[in-house]
Amino acid sequence: MIARFVILVLLMAASRAEIIDRIAVTVDNRVITASQITLEIRLTAFLDGNKLDFSLAARRNAANRLIEQMLIRREMEVGRYSAPSPGDVEPMLKAVQEQRFPHAGDYPQALAQYGITEEELKAHLLWQLTLLRFLDVRFRPGVEVTDAQIQSYYDKNRANLEAGAGGSRNPTLDDLRDQIRRILTEEGVDQQMDAWLAEARKRSRIEFHEEAFQ
Repeated sequence: MIARFVILVLLMAASRAEIIDRIAVTVDNRVITASQITLEIRLTAFLDGNKLDFSLAARRNAANRLIEQMLIRREMEVGRYSAPSPGDVEPMLKAVQEQRFPHAGDYPQALAQYGITEEELKAHLLWQLTLLRFLDVRFRPGVEVTDAQIQSYYDKNRANLEAGAGGSRNPTLDDLRDQIRRILTEEGVDQQMDAWLAEARKRSRIEFHEEAFQ
Protein backbone atom coordinates (compact mmCIF):
# COMPACT_ATOMS: atom_id res chain seq x y z
CA MET A 1 0.00 0.00 0.00
CA ILE A 2 2.81 2.41 0.90
CA ALA A 3 4.67 1.56 -2.31
CA ARG A 4 1.58 2.31 -4.39
CA PHE A 5 1.15 5.62 -2.58
CA VAL A 6 4.79 6.58 -3.27
CA ILE A 7 4.41 5.70 -6.95
CA LEU A 8 1.22 7.77 -7.15
CA VAL A 9 2.96 10.78 -5.58
CA LEU A 10 5.87 10.48 -8.01
CA LEU A 11 3.53 10.26 -10.98
CA MET A 12 1.62 13.32 -9.80
CA ALA A 13 4.87 15.25 -9.33
CA ALA A 14 6.05 14.26 -12.79
CA SER A 15 2.73 15.36 -14.24
CA ARG A 16 2.97 18.76 -12.53
CA ALA A 17 6.57 19.17 -13.75
CA GLU A 18 5.47 18.43 -17.32
CA ILE A 19 2.78 21.12 -17.10
CA ILE A 20 5.09 23.67 -15.51
CA ASP A 21 8.03 23.12 -17.87
CA ARG A 22 6.71 21.91 -21.17
CA ILE A 23 8.79 21.62 -24.30
CA ALA A 24 7.98 24.77 -26.25
CA VAL A 25 10.24 24.46 -29.29
CA THR A 26 12.38 21.73 -30.79
CA VAL A 27 15.38 22.61 -32.96
CA ASP A 28 16.49 19.37 -34.58
CA ASN A 29 17.40 17.22 -31.55
CA ARG A 30 17.51 20.08 -29.03
CA VAL A 31 14.70 21.58 -27.01
CA ILE A 32 13.65 24.95 -25.63
CA THR A 33 11.34 24.76 -22.63
CA ALA A 34 8.57 27.05 -21.49
CA SER A 35 10.58 28.02 -18.41
CA GLN A 36 13.55 29.05 -20.58
CA ILE A 37 11.24 31.35 -22.55
CA THR A 38 9.89 32.85 -19.34
CA LEU A 39 13.41 33.46 -18.04
CA GLU A 40 14.44 35.06 -21.34
CA ILE A 41 11.51 37.48 -21.04
CA ARG A 42 12.40 38.34 -17.44
CA LEU A 43 16.10 38.93 -18.17
CA THR A 44 15.49 41.02 -21.29
CA ALA A 45 12.89 43.17 -19.54
CA PHE A 46 15.24 43.67 -16.58
CA LEU A 47 18.14 44.86 -18.74
CA ASP A 48 15.93 47.05 -20.93
CA GLY A 49 14.06 48.51 -17.95
CA ASN A 50 10.71 47.45 -19.40
CA LYS A 51 7.63 45.99 -17.76
CA LEU A 52 7.24 42.23 -17.80
CA ASP A 53 5.17 41.07 -20.75
CA PHE A 54 4.13 37.43 -20.99
CA SER A 55 1.72 37.87 -23.89
CA LEU A 56 1.68 35.37 -26.73
CA ALA A 57 3.59 37.76 -28.97
CA ALA A 58 6.23 38.36 -26.30
CA ARG A 59 6.68 34.63 -25.69
CA ARG A 60 7.05 33.93 -29.40
CA ASN A 61 9.61 36.72 -29.74
CA ALA A 62 11.55 35.30 -26.79
CA ALA A 63 11.35 31.82 -28.31
CA ASN A 64 12.77 33.11 -31.58
CA ARG A 65 15.65 34.76 -29.72
CA LEU A 66 16.40 31.46 -28.01
CA ILE A 67 16.26 29.64 -31.35
CA GLU A 68 18.87 32.04 -32.70
CA GLN A 69 20.99 31.52 -29.60
CA MET A 70 20.79 27.77 -30.09
CA LEU A 71 21.82 28.02 -33.75
CA ILE A 72 24.77 30.24 -32.85
CA ARG A 73 25.87 27.98 -30.00
CA ARG A 74 25.77 25.01 -32.36
CA GLU A 75 27.89 26.88 -34.91
CA MET A 76 30.37 27.82 -32.19
CA GLU A 77 30.65 24.19 -31.11
CA VAL A 78 31.36 23.06 -34.68
CA GLY A 79 33.77 25.90 -35.40
CA ARG A 80 35.46 25.73 -32.00
CA TYR A 81 35.12 29.44 -31.37
CA SER A 82 36.67 30.65 -28.15
CA ALA A 83 34.29 31.92 -25.50
CA PRO A 84 34.83 34.59 -22.84
CA SER A 85 35.46 33.50 -19.27
CA PRO A 86 32.83 34.02 -16.54
CA GLY A 87 35.10 36.64 -14.96
CA ASP A 88 34.73 38.84 -18.05
CA VAL A 89 31.13 39.49 -17.03
CA GLU A 90 32.01 41.40 -13.86
CA PRO A 91 32.66 44.80 -15.57
CA MET A 92 29.35 44.51 -17.44
CA LEU A 93 27.50 43.63 -14.25
CA LYS A 94 29.08 46.54 -12.41
CA ALA A 95 28.12 48.91 -15.24
CA VAL A 96 24.49 47.73 -15.08
CA GLN A 97 24.42 48.23 -11.32
CA GLU A 98 25.96 51.72 -11.46
CA GLN A 99 23.91 53.03 -14.38
CA ARG A 100 20.54 51.55 -13.47
CA PHE A 101 20.63 51.24 -9.69
CA PRO A 102 22.54 54.12 -8.06
CA HIS A 103 20.89 53.70 -4.65
CA ALA A 104 21.75 50.91 -2.25
CA GLY A 105 19.11 48.23 -2.20
CA ASP A 106 17.63 49.07 -5.62
CA TYR A 107 19.54 46.32 -7.41
CA PRO A 108 18.49 43.33 -5.25
CA GLN A 109 14.97 44.73 -5.11
CA ALA A 110 14.83 44.86 -8.92
CA LEU A 111 16.14 41.30 -9.18
CA ALA A 112 13.34 40.15 -6.92
CA GLN A 113 10.77 42.23 -8.79
CA TYR A 114 11.69 40.62 -12.11
CA GLY A 115 11.99 37.16 -10.59
CA ILE A 116 15.61 36.52 -11.53
CA THR A 117 18.82 35.73 -9.68
CA GLU A 118 22.21 37.36 -10.07
CA GLU A 119 23.62 34.08 -11.38
CA GLU A 120 20.97 34.01 -14.10
CA LEU A 121 21.78 37.62 -14.97
CA LYS A 122 25.50 36.83 -15.15
CA ALA A 123 24.82 33.90 -17.48
CA HIS A 124 22.76 36.19 -19.71
CA LEU A 125 25.51 38.83 -19.80
CA LEU A 126 28.06 36.12 -20.55
CA TRP A 127 25.98 35.10 -23.54
CA GLN A 128 25.92 38.71 -24.77
CA LEU A 129 29.72 38.82 -24.59
CA THR A 130 29.90 35.47 -26.36
CA LEU A 131 27.65 36.76 -29.13
CA LEU A 132 29.76 39.90 -29.61
CA ARG A 133 32.91 37.79 -29.89
CA PHE A 134 31.20 35.48 -32.39
CA LEU A 135 30.12 38.46 -34.52
CA ASP A 136 33.64 39.91 -34.48
CA VAL A 137 35.26 36.66 -35.57
CA ARG A 138 32.60 35.28 -37.91
CA PHE A 139 31.28 38.32 -39.77
CA ARG A 140 33.24 41.52 -39.18
CA PRO A 141 36.29 40.51 -41.31
CA GLY A 142 33.98 40.08 -44.31
CA VAL A 143 32.57 43.60 -44.16
CA GLU A 144 34.19 46.11 -46.50
CA VAL A 145 33.16 49.76 -46.47
CA THR A 146 34.08 51.77 -49.56
CA ASP A 147 34.65 55.50 -49.88
CA ALA A 148 31.60 55.65 -52.15
CA GLN A 149 29.41 54.14 -49.43
CA ILE A 150 30.77 56.60 -46.89
CA GLN A 151 30.06 59.53 -49.23
CA SER A 152 26.54 58.27 -49.92
CA TYR A 153 25.78 57.84 -46.21
CA TYR A 154 27.15 61.31 -45.48
CA ASP A 155 25.01 62.90 -48.19
CA LYS A 156 21.82 61.17 -47.00
CA ASN A 157 22.35 61.70 -43.27
CA ARG A 158 24.32 64.93 -43.14
CA ALA A 159 21.79 66.84 -41.01
CA ASN A 160 21.62 64.13 -38.34
CA LEU A 161 25.38 63.68 -38.35
CA GLU A 162 25.94 67.40 -37.88
CA ALA A 163 23.36 67.55 -35.09
CA GLY A 164 25.14 64.76 -33.25
CA ALA A 165 28.62 66.21 -33.72
CA GLY A 166 28.53 68.02 -30.38
CA GLY A 167 30.71 71.10 -30.25
CA SER A 168 31.92 70.76 -33.83
CA ARG A 169 30.08 73.14 -36.16
CA ASN A 170 29.50 72.05 -39.75
CA PRO A 171 31.79 69.00 -39.58
CA THR A 172 33.23 67.91 -42.89
CA LEU A 173 33.14 64.45 -44.40
CA ASP A 174 36.71 63.89 -43.23
CA ASP A 175 35.68 64.81 -39.69
CA LEU A 176 32.97 62.17 -39.73
CA ARG A 177 34.62 59.51 -41.88
CA ASP A 178 35.65 57.19 -39.04
CA GLN A 179 32.24 57.49 -37.38
CA ILE A 180 30.44 56.69 -40.63
CA ARG A 181 32.76 53.76 -41.29
CA ARG A 182 31.89 52.31 -37.86
CA ILE A 183 28.18 52.76 -38.50
CA LEU A 184 28.33 51.09 -41.89
CA THR A 185 30.50 48.29 -40.55
CA GLU A 186 27.97 47.53 -37.81
CA GLU A 187 25.17 47.58 -40.38
CA GLY A 188 27.15 45.19 -42.56
CA VAL A 189 27.75 42.81 -39.66
CA ASP A 190 24.04 42.86 -38.81
CA GLN A 191 23.08 42.15 -42.43
CA GLN A 192 25.50 39.23 -42.68
CA MET A 193 24.29 37.87 -39.37
CA ASP A 194 20.63 38.10 -40.43
CA ALA A 195 21.37 36.33 -43.71
CA TRP A 196 23.32 33.59 -41.93
CA LEU A 197 20.56 33.06 -39.37
CA ALA A 198 17.95 32.84 -42.14
CA GLU A 199 19.97 30.11 -43.84
CA ALA A 200 20.65 28.31 -40.56
CA ARG A 201 16.93 28.26 -39.80
CA LYS A 202 16.21 26.80 -43.24
CA ARG A 203 18.71 24.01 -42.63
CA SER A 204 17.19 23.18 -39.24
CA ARG A 205 13.97 21.46 -38.34
CA ILE A 206 12.23 23.93 -36.05
CA GLU A 207 8.89 23.03 -34.51
CA PHE A 208 6.79 25.17 -32.17
CA HIS A 209 4.70 23.15 -29.71
CA GLU A 210 1.60 25.31 -29.65
CA GLU A 211 0.27 23.86 -26.38
CA ALA A 212 3.18 25.54 -24.57
CA PHE A 213 2.09 28.94 -25.87
CA GLN A 214 -1.56 28.77 -24.84
